[in-house]
Amino acid sequence: MTNKKQYSLLFVQTVERLNNRVRQFVEKNSDILELTTDDPMELLIKDKSKISDFQFLIHSPNQDNRNKILFKADYNPANNIAIGTKKTVAEEKSILVILEQWTNIIRSYNKASWTPEENILNEYEREFYENFEILDEDADKNPYKLEKQIIIHNYFVKVIKVLKDNEEDNAELIKEAEEIKDNIPKMTKKATVKKISKFFANVRKKSLPLLKEVLELGRKEVFKRGIKFVLDNIGDWIALTG
Repeated sequence: MTNKKQYSLLFVQTVERLNNRVRQFVEKNSDILELTTDDPMELLIKDKSKISDFQFLIHSPNQDNRNKILFKADYNPANNIAIGTKKTVAEEKSILVILEQWTNIIRSYNKASWTPEENILNEYEREFYENFEILDEDADKNPYKLEKQIIIHNYFVKVIKVLKDNEEDNAELIKEAEEIKDNIPKMTKKATVKKISKFFANVRKKSLPLLKEVLELGRKEVFKRGIKFVLDNIGDWIALTG
């Protein structure tokens, strides 16, 4: 364990502040990012995509002879024209700006569609997300309260049970549902809705009858129980898929 009393108070407070801001940033963007190493002297953020090796490493903070606290950052892609790794040394504010720019590149990758199938899936996800209504002003900062987290968790337990009726064919959907269920306490309200929207899009692409069953469970288990995100069209969609 790093002994903070081996460093100046300025150094300790600056490292603490950056670490907290990075954690908050990753939580806000937890639909696409995950913090895989969380150490006072090293933070590793990875793109969640299973086909990606994009990552952003912040490490080796140092107090120079002008009493500036500098951090090293190694990240790929370097920018929107090069996928190689870029290395830089910068102060706290600059590191956060670079991290945000890097994250925007990841989002741009996710929006790009090379095939009709990708385009359809992105459109499905957008459609579901736009039909969610998030009334809470703190949706991009805070998670749901415990009671609501439990409701969503229980909903996905039942969804997984439905999917396991055809476990081999639904393996990817089961994995996605398990990830949502297990990470509800770690996600902001907005990130939770984004993950659920993506899941619904994948179910829709897989099978309309299966989507109907999942949506019906949602209407019974989640959307009628006071959680302030509802699908305005859920009844119409259930009727259409029938």
